Amino acid sequence: MLIKIWGAEKVVESISRLYPTADVFTLLYDEKKVWTIFPKNKVHTSCFSLPSQKIYKTLKKQRLCLPFMKKSVEKLDFSAYDTVIVSSSGFAHGLITWAQTKTIIYYHAPARYMWDWCHEYRREIWMNKGIKWFLFGKLLLWLRQWDYEAAQKNNVILANSSTTQKRLSKYYRRDSQILYPPIETRRFSQKINTSLPTSKWKYYIILSALTEFKRIDVAIKHFPKNTGILLRIIGDGEQRNTLESISNQNIEFLGAQYWDNLVSLVQDSLWLIFPGEEDFGMVPIEVMAAGKPVFALNTWWLTETVIAGKTGEFFEDPEGKDFLACFQKFHQNNMQGKYTSQDCKKQAQKFDEHMFQKTLKKVVENIKN
Repeated sequence: MLIKIWGAEKVVESISRLYPTADVFTLLYDEKKVWTIFPKNKVHTSCFSLPSQKIYKTLKKQRLCLPFMKKSVEKLDFSAYDTVIVSSSGFAHGLITWAQTKTIIYYHAPARYMWDWCHEYRREIWMNKGIKWFLFGKLLLWLRQWDYEAAQKNNVILANSSTTQKRLSKYYRRDSQILYPPIETRRFSQKINTSLPTSKWKYYIILSALTEFKRIDVAIKHFPKNTGILLRIIGDGEQRNTLESISNQNIEFLGAQYWDNLVSLVQDSLWLIFPGEEDFGMVPIEVMAAGKPVFALNTWWLTETVIAGKTGEFFEDPEGKDFLACFQKFHQNNMQGKYTSQDCKKQAQKFDEHMFQKTLKKVVENIKN
């Protein structure tokens, strides 16, 4: 789905740089939001007549396209290709190809709303009571069956982290190879000068889509008040109004930020706060590439990327019961220079884009032989 520029879309961008003449297919496309990276003439013309795209173009609501995604991905014709690389967190892996066509699936996650996060998703879209609960449950059951069958058809399975690898094994019964996503470490490490007004205050950042899954509310509820330190939240989403209503005076919402403005905000910050669970989040590594440490929930893939005591610290409770105490310790350490820019940048280099492209190219070459 090319309707925003976040981590998954950056993966597609990197694959496109590796194979610049390859055709690009997508189930949803929003030219206004992605044209700088994915201009309309780059997207295969058949995508614009898909049922999912027609619904999205009319209603501009991704979730309302859900019942049409299966039909749309199966409608795409890949008969002209010998190799197809798929970037998927739901539906894209259900493409239909000829027997001789090789398919490589890069999984960001098995679709969370179908599997382990389905109850949270139901609450977020108000489908957790009465007849809505029953009907949406029927839809989820149908989608889970299709989703499992779709995962059995592909030749090579790549997972973006060991967490995703375990979930692929659990839900799809498929083995996979880990390939960490591409991080543009150079873009975040080189100093950026923008016209963006500088803050008078020292500040921490959250860089995230504002949805229930991201648990931004945990950081907002437990961020220390009246300390002279700001928390600046970068991003947008359906939960923004709710989050603003529970915020105090030293929490600031900046909306979505892109390109040099985004890099500048990261480089001028003290560090990143990452309060939720992710299969693999690229943001903490981008922040480390800018020389900044990370304060995050001690879970899943973060233990693969953040080194406690060296490039960041963790809190343990998902609801944030230990957030404030751990944060205050982290803040004191940060002010005393415990986490060096050099250590953070060195750690981020392990996930640089060239590593991703080198490994993916080898996978493609091996599958053709």
